[in-house]
Amino acid sequence: MAESGVMSTIQDFTAQTGGMVGVAAKHLETDKRVSYNADTVFFTASTLKVPLLVELYRQVDAGIIDVNQRIDLTDALRVPGSGVLKELAAGLQPTVHDLAMLMIIISDNSATDILYNRVGGDNINNTMRQLGLTHTHIPMTCRELLYSITGLDTENPAHTYQAASDRLKKQEFVLAGDGFSEDKSDVSSPSDMCRLLELIYDGDILSLQSREAVLDILKRQQLSTVIPHALPPGTVVAHKTGSYHNIRCDVGIVFSHTGPYTVAIMAKQMTAGNRLGVDASLAAVSKAVYDEFAG
Repeated sequence: MAESGVMSTIQDFTAQTGGMVGVAAKHLETDKRVSYNADTVFFTASTLKVPLLVELYRQVDAGIIDVNQRIDLTDALRVPGSGVLKELAAGLQPTVHDLAMLMIIISDNSATDILYNRVGGDNINNTMRQLGLTHTHIPMTCRELLYSITGLDTENPAHTYQAASDRLKKQEFVLAGDGFSEDKSDVSSPSDMCRLLELIYDGDILSLQSREAVLDILKRQQLSTVIPHALPPGTVVAHKTGSYHNIRCDVGIVFSHTGPYTVAIMAKQMTAGNRLGVDASLAAVSKAVYDEFAG
């Protein structure tokens, strides 16, 4: 369970935002743990990109995918929301590795969906199930998720990329959409995410080369307002953030001075507070976990 310092920051978060938060953390050398709502299901938002990254490199290890293969960027592959590929001219030919890097470090949704469709959603979910991650289910691409939460249908040609982009910018959300249903959307739990990160770190599911590639990509993360934000300067963190509407997540491995630990912080149902305030409150939870493991 959460220790007093972590519990206090969780209570502060709830008081400030009205939201629910789940935290799981495990020190990988001492086996000390922190847990609060750790087995509760939360929306992954863009943290779905960690299971996708694992499946991508699992298929690299199997010889199915070549990370150096170049992919033609076309207008049809553009996905609204975060990222830069949607803004670039058609004809660009990034490698699979380039797409993986963009998917993680700036949460590029176009790169994500190219890779999701390449590895196959069923394969992602089958691998998560084989790993015993029973709360993790990733049925939706970014396009499907973002269209759903804005009341659009990817199968309707009248529901265009531009329409989805406009609704996202205006935050015109349809709360009855499948993207807001825990039974139909991309979901996981803090404990599942921590377990997946531990498997990555331990080298139990990937070759040494793929393990190093995955950790290298996660360490290059440029969106750092939650887990790393309040930690001592220079602390290395391999992580991935995620957010939409009243959902906010960050999951990763912190390479602290006492040794590495996994941590997953996932929140939902916030009714108050702006984005910066929510992130600052969750960053305080991250710092409390760090302090707990530091003694």
